[in-house]
Amino acid sequence: MEKKIYLGNDTAGYFLKSKCIEYLEGKGIPYVDCGSDDNPDIEATRYPFFAARVAAAVQSGEARCGVLICGTGIGISIAANKFKGIRAALVSSTYQAKMTRKHNDANILCMGGRTIGEWEAIDILETFLNTNYDAGFHAGSLDLIKAAEELMMTDRVWQKEPEKISTGPLADAEIFDRSKG
Repeated sequence: MEKKIYLGNDTAGYFLKSKCIEYLEGKGIPYVDCGSDDNPDIEATRYPFFAARVAAAVQSGEARCGVLICGTGIGISIAANKFKGIRAALVSSTYQAKMTRKHNDANILCMGGRTIGEWEAIDILETFLNTNYDAGFHAGSLDLIKAAEELMMTDRVWQKEPEKISTGPLADAEIFDRSKG
């Protein structure tokens, strides 16, 4: 059975994720959607929860790779890279998608839902999925990263469940953030 691609997003990444899903469905590529819905009653969702779901699937080998999308791609890539064995790359061009696969063996693609157009995102996704790792010289760098992870990270996986953050009229929202600052 072919491993699935896991996708995660916060509300700012919902539209771009939906375009990535259309692409995957059109190509017959199996996927799991671990992301936020486009719910107008939720002002914002907390991206670390979605990064954790995707990173855990990639880390365990359950997923072929992951795709994470938040407003800029920055926060969700930072969160995903807290997981041992994860090489989440924030990508904004097809060249970066190609090079992060060839040189870094990135296993999670991160993009910004507010910074990349849908057509560029599809080109990036396609490049990411169809580029193989070169190994060779680059394996030495990945070996150093792995050694650092062994020293600084545990094998425990953070799987905190989403919590209700709101106590106001939207208290039934799965994840809620009223901060504007």
